[in-house]
Amino acid sequence: MKKSFFSATILMITVMVIGMFSMCGTAVAEEPIIINVAIISPLSGPAGPWGQVGLDVYEAWLELFNKEGFRVNGKLYNFKNINYDSLNTPEGGAACAKRAIFEDKVKFIVGHWDTSFLAVSAISNPAKVILIARNGNEAVGGGAYNPEKMPYVVFGTPSHEKFLSDIKAIVAAYPNYKRIGISDSTLGKGVGWDYVDRDLTAAGIRFHHEWYPFGTQDYSPYITRFKEAGCDVIYGAGDVLAAMMITKQRWDMGLKYIKTGTAGGLLDPKMYIDVSGYDASQGFIAQHANPLDYKKTKVNPKFIKMFREVQDMVSKKQGKPFNYTAWTDWGCAHMQILAQAMMKAGSVDDPDKIMNAIRGGTFDTMAGKYTMSGAKTYGSPIVFGNPGCISIIKGNKEVYLSENPWKPIP
Repeated sequence: MKKSFFSATILMITVMVIGMFSMCGTAVAEEPIIINVAIISPLSGPAGPWGQVGLDVYEAWLELFNKEGFRVNGKLYNFKNINYDSLNTPEGGAACAKRAIFEDKVKFIVGHWDTSFLAVSAISNPAKVILIARNGNEAVGGGAYNPEKMPYVVFGTPSHEKFLSDIKAIVAAYPNYKRIGISDSTLGKGVGWDYVDRDLTAAGIRFHHEWYPFGTQDYSPYITRFKEAGCDVIYGAGDVLAAMMITKQRWDMGLKYIKTGTAGGLLDPKMYIDVSGYDASQGFIAQHANPLDYKKTKVNPKFIKMFREVQDMVSKKQGKPFNYTAWTDWGCAHMQILAQAMMKAGSVDDPDKIMNAIRGGTFDTMAGKYTMSGAKTYGSPIVFGNPGCISIIKGNKEVYLSENPWKPIP
């Protein structure tokens, strides 16, 4: 009797243990809830290369980010990118915003940097869709941007402050400079440049402006005026083709001592060498966003590891070394800000709670810790904390030059 009872007990325990292991073996992994985010950028036309370069890298970064995902109120979430081609025009941007918001039901737009800001924000704000973008002439304090009428805009990568930081980093790298020439097309004119002039003057930096019609081919008259103004550096506001032509033509004019460059990250040094010539392109200055190189800004080791993995993933996919690094402080940083704001807000779908979490918050990103500030200047969140790093072309490579980390915006 006792033996029979003992055997039955052992059998029951064995069945229970086997059942437990069986249940564990067939347990269904937790499925994350997907949040769609729109990326509205030029994917065709003259600005297409700068939109195209982000496609593979954002996909690779998001694959790594989504392995961990993020939790809000105990639920697991992942992001999914939906790309839209703005054609770098207001009309194109507006069409993309309408399709994203009203057809695809997207509630968040990240990584926006092209000329369609006003057109996109005119649609996204009434729909309470959070737009994380750059600023510029159309989006600076005192410009067309209005924090009361645009309460769902976040300047995730303020290009105005970024340009000022570039100039200061150039001065730090070349303290014996005579005067910095600033070039831009007439399309870029606006109140933003008043702020640039004011802030550079306050910093005691010597500079001279020249404006050229968009699409200019012969820059020799402008280069001559830069020379006459005593400029030994010509730095553009993001018109890459113009910067390449200025780089080539100033060399052909015998003005080899004049350094050149433009805002924006280098796509590939080879492209500049092919257009401007090997010798002429040496020393070309651009924005740099490689966290492995930062000297003054600390980046979370976790994100440095992620950066290495992303570069390797894209290199394998494209079958050649992927050297572009300027992606780190754009769309990916924007998504990190958004995810962390959702966690702080305890909501993934209440834009007011998320915006309240963004305002004044500090966020850990691929480009260092960002604090959202600027209430006095902008009346709305704006990032500071970027490394403010620039590089030059040396040989066939992009090489670190100097840094000017951003300071808090009042």
